[in-house]
Amino acid sequence: MRRQLILFVFFIWVTPMLGWAQEIGRPESAVKALYQEGRYAEIIQAYEGKEAGAQEALYLGLSHLRAGDPSKAIAAWKQYVRLDPGSEGNREVSKYLTLLLQEEAKRTAREILQQEKELTGKIDARAIAVSPFQNLGQQTYAPLSKGLAAMIITDLSKVKTLKVVERVQLKALLDELKLSQSGLVDAKSAPRVGKLLGAGKITTGSFLDLDQEKIRLDAAVTQTESGKSLTNSEVQGDLPTFYQLEKELVFKILCGIGHCPESLDSQTRAAVGTIHTKNFKAFRLYSQGLEYLDQGKYREASRSFFLAVEEDPEFELARKALLDTPLFPLDLTAMISGAEAIGDGGAAILSTGTIFAAPQIPQGSAGHQVMAPSMGMLVPPTPSGSAGAPPTVPVRIDVQF
Repeated sequence: MRRQLILFVFFIWVTPMLGWAQEIGRPESAVKALYQEGRYAEIIQAYEGKEAGAQEALYLGLSHLRAGDPSKAIAAWKQYVRLDPGSEGNREVSKYLTLLLQEEAKRTAREILQQEKELTGKIDARAIAVSPFQNLGQQTYAPLSKGLAAMIITDLSKVKTLKVVERVQLKALLDELKLSQSGLVDAKSAPRVGKLLGAGKITTGSFLDLDQEKIRLDAAVTQTESGKSLTNSEVQGDLPTFYQLEKELVFKILCGIGHCPESLDSQTRAAVGTIHTKNFKAFRLYSQGLEYLDQGKYREASRSFFLAVEEDPEFELARKALLDTPLFPLDLTAMISGAEAIGDGGAAILSTGTIFAAPQIPQGSAGHQVMAPSMGMLVPPTPSGSAGAPPTVPVRIDVQF
């Protein structure tokens, strides 16, 4: 009996020690220690291009930022977001990614224009870009220009044999080309824009509201190298059926570039055909949010995305946009501080404190939950030399936009 008691006491004493030893030996602890010692090059050498855990990916991104390479930091943090879904750290890093992607797209666009004469032969035949659609009708529908393009980009991305240019990349290039006032690529400028993006094809389009009850959508795909039109498509119908019209147009675009529905496997066909939202008001709010986002009006963008999800909790594009959009711009120093705090086990803690979302909105059938972009939870900075984030008590309040 005494022996059993001694063994039991020993077990109680040694178990926490074993846990502590395991923690010290974890790769995540090793990468954190390297980072805290400023050994960024060693982290990059050890983990770049390799399968890594979430915390390794977080510190790899931080190391690239410290080394002055935002593009590689973006790749590492995309991996972190994929590996750590649903966490507070994931939500904050997603917002940092939005800001980094915008700045990196601007830098890339400037470089591309400077090297335009040297770009011959660098066109990817699989790549396709989608320009914002031209509004030929009432000004009240103007924001749909970017919402339509975003939906089509998402749908085309489901086809694995296509390489779809990200919306933020095209936006940055249009800004550099001074086409952003019209916000459009036309038949004359399409080949040049496609070439600059390295895309073998570029999609342009327009929409027109008819008698306030119907809408017509047009799309054309131009081959970049030859300037030849590959397909011209048109669909029209009642305004409330816009979601069906968008799908009809996408499948016509795909068919025009050699990917007709019957050539797609059932899984891809179903993914492309998945309805984004049937709620026209939610679609307009989402589209308006994209317009605000492109203007750098992050708070207004968050509000529009929030209202879109409130209208339709199943609207995944709007939900993702809401979670990815910061309330205000941050510089690299602030993002680094926030990411370091995440690594210490805290929420996003900036040198001046961070304000982020709090109140809940209705959940969709898949159990999603979104935090509204209001003022809540002010977290103080981590004191110098502390082992981690201090305990905090979240205070949640509603604030009107």
